[in-house]
Amino acid sequence: MKKWTMAAGAMMVVSALMIGCGKEEAQPVEIVEGVDKCDICHMEVANNQHATEIVLKDGKALKFDDIGCMYRWTNENGTEQMDVQFVRDYLSKEWVKSEQASYAYDESFKTPMGYGVYSFKDKTAAEAFVKEQQAGKLLSAQDLGNHSWESSMKKHKEGHGGGHGETGAGSHGQNADAGSSHAPSNEMQGKHN
Repeated sequence: MKKWTMAAGAMMVVSALMIGCGKEEAQPVEIVEGVDKCDICHMEVANNQHATEIVLKDGKALKFDDIGCMYRWTNENGTEQMDVQFVRDYLSKEWVKSEQASYAYDESFKTPMGYGVYSFKDKTAAEAFVKEQQAGKLLSAQDLGNHSWESSMKKHKEGHGGGHGETGAGSHGQNADAGSSHAPSNEMQGKHN
């Protein structure tokens, strides 16, 4: 009886250790400029505040140059394969889980593919940015699920008679950040040409 009690106790300890040693939490993967391409539009992904990532359950990291491209991928592929989505804080470029971030949207906000959504680690920073710009509206992670994800580049091109057969992101060959009053001065000039 004593051996059985010891064996049962040992099994309980091993079981508790196995439960406590769950899967490691997924982490964002480094962006390698000049190498990494967006998994939707296939443009180079700059290591800046617009870069986003999805880490799949199998550990593979998908990289995107604009949050709109990440949401296009999700809309086309679903969420079953996803482990976690990461966005970058617009001010610090720090990686943040997308469901923990706050967002500012305005059609005039310049992003690589023209989706006009900036992500912020803190809601107060997003609110301050919208107030400072005197443009835009605050969105939560849940709001992004209902967002239209229409690119301002597509609207611009269609307004000039060039919207033939494009879907979602418009012309990926244009640099939406060039000359923007909303984009930092060291923004990705030339990355999307």
